[in-house]
Amino acid sequence: MKKTIASLLALTLAAGALLAGCGDQKGAGGDTSEKSDLRNVAFITGALGDKSFADLAWAGVKKAGEDYGIEAKAVEYGTDKAKIAPTLLDTAENYDIVVFTGNEVIETLEQYYQDYPNTKFIGFDIDPDYELHMENVFAITYMQHQGEFLAGALAQKMSNTGTIGCVLGNDSTGINDFLVGYIQGSTYANPEGKVASSYVGGYTDTAKAKELALVQISQSGADVLHQVAGGAGLGLFSACQERKVWGIGVDADQREFFVDSKPEIADVILTSMTKRNDTSLYKTIGETIKGETPYGTKVKWGVKEGATVLAENDYYQKQVPQETRDYIDGLEEKISSGELKVQTAYGMEQSAFVQMRDRVKP
Repeated sequence: MKKTIASLLALTLAAGALLAGCGDQKGAGGDTSEKSDLRNVAFITGALGDKSFADLAWAGVKKAGEDYGIEAKAVEYGTDKAKIAPTLLDTAENYDIVVFTGNEVIETLEQYYQDYPNTKFIGFDIDPDYELHMENVFAITYMQHQGEFLAGALAQKMSNTGTIGCVLGNDSTGINDFLVGYIQGSTYANPEGKVASSYVGGYTDTAKAKELALVQISQSGADVLHQVAGGAGLGLFSACQERKVWGIGVDADQREFFVDSKPEIADVILTSMTKRNDTSLYKTIGETIKGETPYGTKVKWGVKEGATVLAENDYYQKQVPQETRDYIDGLEEKISSGELKVQTAYGMEQSAFVQMRDRVKP
């Protein structure tokens, strides 16, 4: 199924979206429209440079700033969680639009949002079971389990051994939601297929992610591996490159990050399960400027909206046989129409999740 949302990543990252610090980026030639007095937007994040989720989000925010002629800035608070609240309050005081990710930030915002009635807050990757009650907040939930279904199905179709792998960050509901979809896709494509899975315990330890990936390859026979571990997951690609097996990225089209700097790594990344926060944030910021965003509401975007889909770049088109690509397109259509329902880890009993995970262990 052809995507309805055009890719912004190649256009924005080439313009320097990954610069650390990311200072003010005044747009030129944009049209802020007479409907809006909004002048600037801030994206607060732990850190840029993950070549994945945070960088992709900043790319979308930065592009919106440029195209709509407003100032855009990325503000990094680091790993100290105590800095979340002061960073949030400082940006709320000084920026018309504040973009953030995750439930930890939105729960902090609950204490202070009424102090900033004129500030527009955009929260993305918010847990689907979160109940929004703040009138100046727009929340985006990604149905990542749907995109992961496609990743699991593709991995099995490209596997020669019938065993695929997945290296994840923390053992949490949000991360397990990826694994639940991945396992379902794998089983749908190959009912006898196996899925090796393991957790890094965080999102920065690339050496551990590589070690876990190597174990999945050597001991379990996995020959297509997927990373869902943020920056740590980059170690998985190194393992795939050493052992000459396929890797699947996450959140961003991760091949694009390495195609020039590390082509040997780029060439093991078959595709990525993208969470298109670049396009969703670009769209939301633009509609906010035009006065069209329904603040006080939460939306769920998945395969149908083109938000959680595989990166079908030129490399994917070249490496994946036409028959397999047609098969994946068919799955997209079934998910989009509602014909194919994908289970989610949210609301799933822990015992049911463990049973699902153990049933497919090599």
